[in-house]
Amino acid sequence: AVRNVVLSLSVFEVFDRPAAARRERDAATASDGPGFDRPGFWTHSLAVAVAAEAIAQAHPGDDELAPDQAFVCGLLHDLGKLALDLVLPKAFGRAVDLARANRGSLAEYERRVIGMDHHTAGKRLAEQWGLPLRVQDCLWLHGAPPDTMPDVPHRRLVGLIGLADLLVRRHHLGDSGNHSLPADPGPLCRELGFDPAVVDRVCAELVPAFEERAQAMGFDQPPTQELFLGSIQSANQALGKLNSQLERRSRVSAAQSRVLEAVASFHGAATPGQSVQDVLDEVALSAAPLLGEGFYALLYPSAPSSAITTWTFRRYAVDGTPTGTNIIEAPPQAPDLRAIDAEQPAGMNLLGLLPWIADDVVDAPDLRSVRLLPLPCAWGSSAILLHDRQTLPPAQALSALTHAWGSAVACAAQHDGARRLGEQLAESNRALAEAQDRLLRQESLARVGEMAAGAAHEMNNPLAVISGRSQLLAMSLPPGSKEQQSAEQIVRESHRLSDLITGLHLFAEPPQPDRKPVDPGKLIHRVVGELRQARGKRRDPPEITLQIRDAPQAMLLDTEQISRSLTELLLNAVQANPKTMVAVSVYTKPSGPRDTPALVIEVRDDGDGMDAHTLAHATDPFFSAKPAGRQVGLGLSRAQQLVQAHSGGLDLGSEPGHGCTATVWLPIGAMV
Repeated sequence: AVRNVVLSLSVFEVFDRPAAARRERDAATASDGPGFDRPGFWTHSLAVAVAAEAIAQAHPGDDELAPDQAFVCGLLHDLGKLALDLVLPKAFGRAVDLARANRGSLAEYERRVIGMDHHTAGKRLAEQWGLPLRVQDCLWLHGAPPDTMPDVPHRRLVGLIGLADLLVRRHHLGDSGNHSLPADPGPLCRELGFDPAVVDRVCAELVPAFEERAQAMGFDQPPTQELFLGSIQSANQALGKLNSQLERRSRVSAAQSRVLEAVASFHGAATPGQSVQDVLDEVALSAAPLLGEGFYALLYPSAPSSAITTWTFRRYAVDGTPTGTNIIEAPPQAPDLRAIDAEQPAGMNLLGLLPWIADDVVDAPDLRSVRLLPLPCAWGSSAILLHDRQTLPPAQALSALTHAWGSAVACAAQHDGARRLGEQLAESNRALAEAQDRLLRQESLARVGEMAAGAAHEMNNPLAVISGRSQLLAMSLPPGSKEQQSAEQIVRESHRLSDLITGLHLFAEPPQPDRKPVDPGKLIHRVVGELRQARGKRRDPPEITLQIRDAPQAMLLDTEQISRSLTELLLNAVQANPKTMVAVSVYTKPSGPRDTPALVIEVRDDGDGMDAHTLAHATDPFFSAKPAGRQVGLGLSRAQQLVQAHSGGLDLGSEPGHGCTATVWLPIGAMV
């Protein structure tokens, strides 16, 4: 059996010589590493065969373990590696180099690079050659844990080959290409039913036995002492590589630990309801301790729904504290910040943005050292961190922190958007409530108008008869008599009722203003002067003062209507029991629902004032807080209607005991 196997392997080597030549040629131009170690492979395979044969010989009563079968299976157990090296030399060499560099399992990297490991390749080659089933299973299953191995008749033989492979790798005889750390063989021996003491004795005699068998088979191997020294040297090299790998992983772990601490600290500083600017400041404060002191800035794009694309450029000191903010209006050809890819070179990203932010990065010590670090979120980059750090933590570790930063900025933007939407909704609700209130008022006025139209039509003729007859009666009665006084009272009350009917006509058919060029300052001077003259020389309060700070020279107004509305406001102020005076102020400023330029006339008194109920109904028709019979309650309603006919408005403000302020605003758009 041994002779046939050696012959097969020799033929395999003959056919493999062109592949070896190709590998030598590829190795001359490649830089991935030395690739597959053919002499080391044969040393390892023969050592496994010797170890498996010795363990089988040490258990003579075990019918499942024949020494010659154990030797053949051990010699062929890694045959799949030769097959992969022959068919796919470059890919297999790459897998070998990766396993060597990362001190990992060769089979794992074979599956990553090639898509098949040497176990499967060896089984298929054994099937193609028609080798016995026990040989096929040893090629396929050796090294698998016993508890995961299928229940096959030669299960202990497969386990023996795996144990022998483990012992040889622990002694660093040859090069199997598998650099994963071998486990302690003790538990495996007990699980397979082998005596650990016998296995230890075989290990102690493994090198001399290997040398003897190598000489018998014509293997060109060094003497035992040199073999021992080579084994120790290989072990030392493996230990050195392992230490280097552990040191490298320790540095990576330290960097990852710092990043995780930064993530935890960043989340710990977060509070609900933070604005985007607050979160940007937290990002800068988190970046400075981790990345080191230097230049920092954050570029944040406006919301996608904004009509104009703007960038918020926020600068920071070396310790991460904010130093200033600029709002940049990005032109249409400027790049989309959300589409900046973190995988692109930082210099290329900066070149795309530099024309638009050049004036804002002048604080950087060296513009050539400025780098971009996108802060990704679910839909792209929520912001861009600008810095001048040349080295950063490992990308995989830093990615967790940048995603945390980007997600926090995106969440704050969503929160700001929701808050703005809530404010807009509240404003819309207020506007809707005001519109509903105006509609109710208009409906009330419409009903009053309908009633006024009918009542005025029906009352005018009887009222004219009553007024005329009462005047005739008063003229025919003796002067000063009680009957004449009663007749004159009828005349006065009929005139009062006539004024009420006139007021009802105003609501029934609102007058259209007859606009003409008017100097509003002179108009207001005249109205105030007429009221002063009507009061005569009374020196008791209130004194009516007038101050015109700013007024246009001419406006298109209905002189009679504006005069009447202003007179109603002045009478209302004079009759409110003011303590000192009634002040009239005239000026211009943006006013009204759209903040358009308007002429503002403000009438202020320091009288009794109005409570909330009175203020809410002050402009309702026929509402009056005066005792019954004193007022009909049409003065403020009439003033408001006349002002609204000029596209203006009347606002009232008052508190009980602190007087009242009536503010009329008239759009200046109706200027000459």
